[in-house]
Amino acid sequence: MGKRHNLRQQKKLHLGPFRELGCYLEIALHEGIDDQAANRLVMAFIEEVVEPRGLIYGGTLGFGYLCTAAPGNVSEDDRAAIAAWLVARSEVATHTVGELVDAWR
Repeated sequence: MGKRHNLRQQKKLHLGPFRELGCYLEIALHEGIDDQAANRLVMAFIEEVVEPRGLIYGGTLGFGYLCTAAPGNVSEDDRAAIAAWLVARSEVATHTVGELVDAWR
């Protein structure tokens, strides 16, 4: 039987109603994409998808993690919007938007 935590402990440990979910993201670009084009892609990704949805992206162009800027969860709608945006970009060869996982574990 697991240990029971009161609300203060749950908040401190990010458990129960205080749990926060995020997802991993992997992106592979087509061969021949130069550094300037890759930098433009990153800036467009942040400006067009990440910031308007109140998300934060940490990592590199190839691999990173998405979570919310304020306490909360990345939603399935966020994941779908990110995947759709990446599919529409000609620079992106493949991408994987991972399942929602606990951002604190």
